[in-house]
Amino acid sequence: MCAGETLRIGVVGLGRFVEIAHMPTYFNSRYTPYIEVAALCDVSDERLRDWQKKYNIAKGYTDVDKMLAGESLDAVVVVTPDHLHTAIVCKALEKGCDVLVEKPLATDITECHKIIQTARRTGRRVITDFHKREDPAHQEARFRIIEENRYGRAQFGYVWMQDTINVPAPGFFKSNFAEKSSPIWFLGVHFFDLIRFITGLQPLQVRATGYKQALAKMNINTFDAIKSDIVFNNGASISFYLSWNLPEGAPSFTTQGLYLQFENGEVKVDSRDRGMYELSKHGYKTVNPMFTRHTPTGMAGYGHESIGEALLQLLELKTTNRKAYANQIKADPSDVNGFYATLMAQASHVSLDRGKKSANGEVFIGANIDLNEYIKERLGSDASQYLIQADI
Repeated sequence: MCAGETLRIGVVGLGRFVEIAHMPTYFNSRYTPYIEVAALCDVSDERLRDWQKKYNIAKGYTDVDKMLAGESLDAVVVVTPDHLHTAIVCKALEKGCDVLVEKPLATDITECHKIIQTARRTGRRVITDFHKREDPAHQEARFRIIEENRYGRAQFGYVWMQDTINVPAPGFFKSNFAEKSSPIWFLGVHFFDLIRFITGLQPLQVRATGYKQALAKMNINTFDAIKSDIVFNNGASISFYLSWNLPEGAPSFTTQGLYLQFENGEVKVDSRDRGMYELSKHGYKTVNPMFTRHTPTGMAGYGHESIGEALLQLLELKTTNRKAYANQIKADPSDVNGFYATLMAQASHVSLDRGKKSANGEVFIGANIDLNEYIKERLGSDASQYLIQADI
């Protein structure tokens, strides 16, 4: 990259995760010299003014169309609620901007397909921020599983990711986001992508079981917990245990990890218990310095690296006159990865919709969903590029 070159970005959506991960990456990390935050955009004028003042950003917009028309941007970062991603991403692409979008890419595979088509037609890059790919434990697991083939073929396993109930309940989000989401969309998408990343497997079938109990008592109309059972293309069966109804007194607001058994071994990664604990006025808590930590040179950790490394890729496109585009797409088809994570999430909800539920409406027993058939159902003649070949 050329010395002194920066990537001019516009940030759309000023929610909790932007506060936790994005802004520290832009303004207080090793990536700071390469990033210029040219504009912010949010539906809340009050929040917009507060953030402009806090970060000394001159331009602020409550309308993304006006931001795209009024600013000369290299890239747009989309951190809005999940169901709003597609229109904003496509508008940015059409204006000639590359895009970094928080997971999930979209909440429907037809919208993912639209984004992918738009990106290819415009020659722009879309990167889905799957930050668990940057966790060093997951990268090491991938190397041992795929590159070394140390354990042989995957057979079965399970993933767990649970939040405390104050995440979906009012307070954590800056809107009523929880009712438009679920443990599948907010949590599961992370691990749907991660399992594909560390094993190289592709999903074939999905069946889910869901529960609407604790949150319903709080008048929040979404699932408390969902177990999604997925069969992959080599026959491996992996269960994803996902919920956001743990008591607030838990030692961390997120409990998470994975276990995989292979024909010749096993792998377990506990992403919560990283070996650091604290006792303070907030109680006895675990600390995950791998996600975010303070260093003498600014913030570090995979929560920042996933953002920073993505933006460095987009800066490389700018400084090489886009000569790196084909190689980047080949090495990391991030928008296509986003498609499959959304496929697994959406099919989990379709399983619940097409199954049975208890008389009191609290327990949902899902139907089995063949993912290739579902892709055909949703995409019709465009389905062929996404169909999954079974190895069994």
